[in-house]
Amino acid sequence: VFDFDETLTLVTLMTPDGNFLPEQSAWATEMNFESPWVEGSRVAKLQDMLSALAAGKDGETRVLACLTRNGNASGVAAVVNLLQASGLDAHFACVWALPFRPDKRSGAFQEDGQWSFFDAPIRFGQDHKADVLSQIARSPEQWFPQLGGTSRMAQAVARLAPLRLEEMVLVDDQRANFQSETGAHVLRYCKVARFDADYRDFGFCRNMGGIGAHDDADYETLKRFVEDPWMCKDTFCVRCQEREFPGSDAKRPVRLVVFDFDETLTMATFIPGSPRFSTELGWSAQDTEWSKDDLVTYNFESPYVDGSRVAKLRRVLAGLRESSDGSRQRTLAVLSKNEEGVVAVLNLLTLAGLDEFFSAIWTIPARRSIPNGAYQEGGEWHFFEPPVARVHEHKADVLHSVAGDPASWFPQLAGSDGEQCCPGLLGLGLEGIVLVDDERANFRSNSTSEAKVLRYCKVARYDEVYRDCGPLNQMGGIGAHSDKDFETLRAFVESPWQYPYESLPDPALSVSRAPTDRSAPLLRPSSREFGSAPSLARPSSVASLCRDASAVDEPERPKAPRIRKSARALGDEPPPAA
Repeated sequence: VFDFDETLTLVTLMTPDGNFLPEQSAWATEMNFESPWVEGSRVAKLQDMLSALAAGKDGETRVLACLTRNGNASGVAAVVNLLQASGLDAHFACVWALPFRPDKRSGAFQEDGQWSFFDAPIRFGQDHKADVLSQIARSPEQWFPQLGGTSRMAQAVARLAPLRLEEMVLVDDQRANFQSETGAHVLRYCKVARFDADYRDFGFCRNMGGIGAHDDADYETLKRFVEDPWMCKDTFCVRCQEREFPGSDAKRPVRLVVFDFDETLTMATFIPGSPRFSTELGWSAQDTEWSKDDLVTYNFESPYVDGSRVAKLRRVLAGLRESSDGSRQRTLAVLSKNEEGVVAVLNLLTLAGLDEFFSAIWTIPARRSIPNGAYQEGGEWHFFEPPVARVHEHKADVLHSVAGDPASWFPQLAGSDGEQCCPGLLGLGLEGIVLVDDERANFRSNSTSEAKVLRYCKVARYDEVYRDCGPLNQMGGIGAHSDKDFETLRAFVESPWQYPYESLPDPALSVSRAPTDRSAPLLRPSSREFGSAPSLARPSSVASLCRDASAVDEPERPKAPRIRKSARALGDEPPPAA
């Protein structure tokens, strides 16, 4: 089952009504499907891949379908129209569209090369792809009208009765689609990489995607995964990258490492319901449902690895403050969007004994009623007001400001021993900063400046049943699933130029790229445990193409409340979600 937007397409550009004139088809295909970053026709490569997936091996054919959230006014018909324009429609038995719309058909099916529309039972289930796949596995006949027929496609889909959930693969660019808040899981899935780029004459586009957009290895990876999914067990590891920038060949050292807090230092952030926790430094565990040990365990310790994660964090933070040869000292800081503010962040760090490694903590957005910053000097923490109110509310913009004026963000630098308190910050440049964060969107600003973080480490996100909290989404944490995270981060901070981010070439050029595991965005297949064509001139008659904002900016569902079942059982007020 394939997602459509930014999975089959690179970026989805449609007419407002989803229709194309015959003379518009070639141009629409070029804009939606062909990649300017690889040699050859991406449509032809998709055709070959889809044919191979359907054929299978040893005579075991497979069925291909498309499940989309495309929001075009014409609904599922618009998706079928664009698939027909590219010639890819012949490979698919069905197309289904979420969410349910009472005025539109929610499904389309193909028989003998003809497409017909029908009402898929979307209205009767949850509005989430994981739930839909579970429904398809239970009742495939309701989703494939061809079942029971005599057409060639009917014979192909006949193997789907019966169907098990583990016999389905979802290929999608949205991580949130692999697990529903109901607890439904997609057991086998392939995550298509997202990226931002200047695209043809459409300018800068965010959240682009597409299988094989940057590397032909994607097609072989997906085919191998579908053949042997048990060879690709789900893993959650950090990914580190250095962008290209003027002077990158100089290999300037890292001087400042900035950590996100929620789901980067923490696994998931649990905060007591007492208002004092967010207003009083040195909070004690009296009159609360949380003990100190419980807060440390739930926020920082991982049940998925052996040993104490807090102890490992202490070792890696201590190691990051000094280069491997002892010739350079570094400064560590925290930049958080935690809604409870800097006092709550500092209290949690203090409880875990992690606060001693950091020189400053900043929170965004700016708040008037509580401090927005704290700094450590002589082992004591003090609150202050960093210039967050004068900076665009994005971490990339904040780090640009830190690089340009570190003294405004580290008050210690005004003292006589400022360099000793915050080593390496005098003459700090943007390339001297590493950001460690679990949100990809934090590495490039949404402001007009499009500020970028040049060196960064992306912490893996995942959904998991956590302790006695039940299923939690958008969890994270360095080293939550593998101690290799700590080694990777240490190595990256020591030599970030060893982790290059492969810059995107001029869209007018067509270049081939060798497969690599640290450069262009690559497709990531996972199996859970369970029981370009020649350039075309834009037709003068073509209607303006537009991108569906709902598909581009489809938000992840809100974080599940960070609540212990034991706390609910006691009748306590649930703590706020961070």
